Amino acid sequence: MVPVFDIEVIDWTCPIAVGFYDGRTYREFLKLSDDYDVIWEFLEAIGKDQKKLRLFAHNAAHFDNKFILEALCRHGQKVKFVAGMAKIVWIEADISFEDSYILVGRGLASLCEAFDTPRKLTWDHTKTKDMWEGGDSTGLTEFRKYLERDCISLSLALDKYCQVLLENFGVTPSSTLSLTAVKAFDKSFYPVKQIEANEGFEDFIRAATYGGRNEVYKRYGEDLNIYDVRSMYVSCYDVPVPIGKLYWTKPNLDVGTLARAIVKVPDDKLIGPLPYRHQGRLIFPVGEFEGLWDTRELRYAANQGTDVTLVSQLRCDEEPILKDFGLRIQDLRKTDNLELSKIWKLFGLRLSGKFGQHRYRSEVKHISEIEDQEGYYPIDDGEIYHERTILMKGHRSPYIKPAINMRVRSEARLRHLSLLQDSDPYYCDTDSIYTTSKLPTGPEIGDLRLVGRAARAYFVRCKFYGYLTYRGILNQRTSGYRDFKLSEYDFRKLLEGREIISDFQSLGNWKDILQGKGIVLSDRHRAVSRFTQFENRVTSGSETYPIKLPLQRNKKTIS
Repeated sequence: MVPVFDIEVIDWTCPIAVGFYDGRTYREFLKLSDDYDVIWEFLEAIGKDQKKLRLFAHNAAHFDNKFILEALCRHGQKVKFVAGMAKIVWIEADISFEDSYILVGRGLASLCEAFDTPRKLTWDHTKTKDMWEGGDSTGLTEFRKYLERDCISLSLALDKYCQVLLENFGVTPSSTLSLTAVKAFDKSFYPVKQIEANEGFEDFIRAATYGGRNEVYKRYGEDLNIYDVRSMYVSCYDVPVPIGKLYWTKPNLDVGTLARAIVKVPDDKLIGPLPYRHQGRLIFPVGEFEGLWDTRELRYAANQGTDVTLVSQLRCDEEPILKDFGLRIQDLRKTDNLELSKIWKLFGLRLSGKFGQHRYRSEVKHISEIEDQEGYYPIDDGEIYHERTILMKGHRSPYIKPAINMRVRSEARLRHLSLLQDSDPYYCDTDSIYTTSKLPTGPEIGDLRLVGRAARAYFVRCKFYGYLTYRGILNQRTSGYRDFKLSEYDFRKLLEGREIISDFQSLGNWKDILQGKGIVLSDRHRAVSRFTQFENRVTSGSETYPIKLPLQRNKKTIS
């Protein structure tokens, strides 16, 4: 069984209980009085009994590990940051505190459903106040059952997750879901060491790598169908991907891997075919501009009427090495267990993401671990912890193969664009379409599925919109505004350009803990309005159009 812990607090910042399950026995530590340090009592107990222990908590990076770090620092203990706050190590006891959420990418309730473990219990956290004084009259018994169930359920779920990975791929979970996916691919499908990293061409590869399409086409709509593509990125794993050594070749649009080109997109295109970085944003413009793109994307644009002039080109051997992995994920997703299917969806998606990971890393060390201080700078007032940025190269970054990530992203944009061109779109994100059209759907990955219908929809800007269902339920997507609940009237105001202020709270930064400032619950305020100056399309009334560019060279892509 997997050792786990869970911290419960009142008012976000005051710990009152810690549950600990070592895989065999459950123990709990309860706050006995106002001055009782329950976190340190927990640490002292496991420090005496356990050595070389890996201990997991769900969402530890953003919550539990902050309390662990604060207690260890307050008692003068040395800490090592192995993966930021996602994995911290108490050096003296050699105990690591790790985030189980990043192992699976799903909440605890979802894990319990996925792996058929005892369900997470519910608890009204407003009742969690000074329970050591009131006993059972404050619900102490119910609270203790809730805490124990959280720990044991998490341990059982992680144990079953390990078994499933071993059965299907012969691997156990690594520190992240992405790393686990790429190790499974390496062991069961294709040796990653046989894929060229092409570090000498990485600047060109990165410049030709773009995110998914996210655009508002019409700011208000009625009677809309909402579609998304089933496992968009995994469905693209059947495409040949770059695996060989890149080399310069004579420009030829019919072949090649990526190219620098000058393109002229006709002004009458309502949906621009090519991505472009402009003033810090990703846009899909019309007009004339220069950049680096995957050759497949340039070829598609040319077939759609864009004038493409190749300036230079890189080429290498390509093979559909991801195809079998994608088929395995497709088979694993064919289950009646919806939550387990979602885990496999994330597992498949993270493979290409890991290949595209950047080489720069932030490294934090205790002063006692640093022999040469060059490149380090102190991050706390006592100059005990120091940070530096390092560049991972060669054998230190065996799974960074950015050309594969470039190709998968490009192919996903191409397939998404093809679907958009067959509809009357109002809004789209990476794998979704909001449209009045009725589009064909199917059960396989890569097929569209109808996920909802909107009686009325309000698209304020990218990733900020709301729609009213035919049952009268207002669904909203407000990225960057946690717990920001709006009414339909609020969305109408925002489309008019009027401003609304959001309030939300978060725990303080972990660097504040190292500086002795403790754990602080900060109140944040953020204004949201139309922000037309930041849109990636030109707004004209309720319609939008692609930004038109004159010929301009993207300095980042041609250096």
